[in-house]
Amino acid sequence: RMITILPVQGEPFAQVRQMHPEVTDLLVMKDGEQELGSIGVSAGNSSLEICCLEVSCEEEAERRFYADSLLRAAASLAANRGAYQIVCSLSAWASFLRAEGFREEEERFVLQTEQIVKFCKD
Repeated sequence: RMITILPVQGEPFAQVRQMHPEVTDLLVMKDGEQELGSIGVSAGNSSLEICCLEVSCEEEAERRFYADSLLRAAASLAANRGAYQIVCSLSAWASFLRAEGFREEEERFVLQTEQIVKFCKD
C-alpha cells in the first residue's frame, strides 16, 4: 500500500477549474487507484493560495492526516515556485489551519512557507 500525492491534468483538473477558475495546480492524493483527497492552489505574486481542499474520509484523525499531507505537498510546491507564504480563505478548514500554525489576517489564514518546509542552504 503506497500513498502518492501528484499533480494532475486532464479531466480532473478541468472539473476543478470549472468551480475554481483561479486554480493553477491540482495535487491529488491516492492510495493505489483510490482517491483520498485533493488540493487546488493558485500560484503567483510570491504567495500560494489554497483555493480548494477536499479529503474523503469521516474519521477525524485520518482526515487531519490527509489534509496535513496535502498541505505539506502544496507548501513544497510553493517553495519550489518561490512563494514565501501560503494563504487560505476556506473557513470550513479554520480549526485545522489554526492547528497547523496559520494566523488569521483579514478573513484569511496565512502561513510563512518556511514554517512548514525546510529550505536547504548550499
